[in-house]
Parts: sequence; C-alpha cells; structure tokens
Amino acid sequence: MNKTNNTDRHFKGQLESEVVQCFYRKHWIVLVRDLISFIVFVAVLTFVAMHFKGIYTFFAQDSLFTTFLAFSLLSLFTLFIHRFFLHFIRYYLDITVITNYRIVTIDKSLYLRDEKDAIDLPKIQDIKKSQHGIVKRLFNYGELIITLSSTTTTKVLVFVPNPGYHFRKINKLKREYIKERIGRRRSRDPHGVARKQEDTATMVNDITPLPNNT
Repeated sequence: MNKTNNTDRHFKGQLESEVVQCFYRKHWIVLVRDLISFIVFVAVLTFVAMHFKGIYTFFAQDSLFTTFLAFSLLSLFTLFIHRFFLHFIRYYLDITVITNYRIVTIDKSLYLRDEKDAIDLPKIQDIKKSQHGIVKRLFNYGELIITLSSTTTTKVLVFVPNPGYHFRKINKLKREYIKERIGRRRSRDPHGVARKQEDTATMVNDITPLPNNT
C-alpha cells in the first residue's frame, strides 16, 4: 500500500508522514489599531483634498514652505500606506500550524523577519487556556500557555482565535500520538511481555535452594 508523501506539502519543513490537522492566524483584533489609524488618515486626507484650494491660497504667500509642506504630506502618505499594507501582509504570513506530531509557529514578514518554532506533542507536559476580560470573551480569543516537560519554561501562544477548540485539539492529538507510539512498540515486539514473564520464571527456577542444615 502506497503511503502519501507529505514532505513540504503545506509548509516548508513538513515531514513525510506529518499530517496538518488545522492552522490559524492571530485573531483579527490585532488589526483594529491599524484599521482605525488608516480610517483617520483617510478622513484627514479627504478633508485636505476637499479644502485644498483654500489651504493652497493660505500658504501660497511662501512658496518654499508650500513646497516643503506638499513634499512632507506626500512622504507621510507614502510611508503610512506602506506601513499599513506591510502589517496586513504580515498578519497573513504569521501562522500557527497544528499537525499530528507538533505545533509549528511561523513568524514571517515580507522583508525583515522569517522565524519558525516547533513544539513536539510528547514534550508538552501541560497546556492551559486563558481568557480574561470582557473583550476576549466577547470576541472569543485568548492565550494558550504550554508548559514543556523537559524544561520549566513556558510557550505562550497569543491572540488565538477560538482558543477552546485549539485547546481540545492539541490535547486530543497528544493522546493519539502517545497511543500510536505505544502501539508501534507493541507491534514491533508483540510477545515482549510474555518473554519477559518467561525469562523471570526461568531465573526463579534456576536459583538453587540453600541446603537445610537443621
């Protein structure tokens, strides 16, 4: 029976037998501040465009200042537009992938950032869901606090949408992974337990009892 090769299928670094169970981007609330800033900026720009004639007449007495002001506004507009769309693109590139083996966080920007971090499911000792505050409860987002078994450090996944679902999903995949690993060990040595009991009985029978001197 041919097995599906999933190498680099959904993300760079995906293993051959690794299956993506789900993925998510941060909650849309992380874009609210940028959206509000963009709306305010567009409103100011619209006001300036509607009253451009009066503003130009007011500053026309000093042509040097008018040129400097126009250049400054154009530069500010260009920088703001680029900043807004760079944040928007980074939002779509910042992804957390949950597979049947691990949790992979991909933090990437268009030019300056490309980071990946992976947490193996069997190394997760404890996972906690946190939703404090009316806003988080109302818009259904929160944090997942993951404690690793090998260290005392914790990994915090922030702005997780629908954290209850992802909390249950990770716990379920962890149990399935451990069960599958135990099953593979038993399939490799199905008579291991019986042989262990047989060896123990042989060792007991080989012990020669001490002579009774009484």
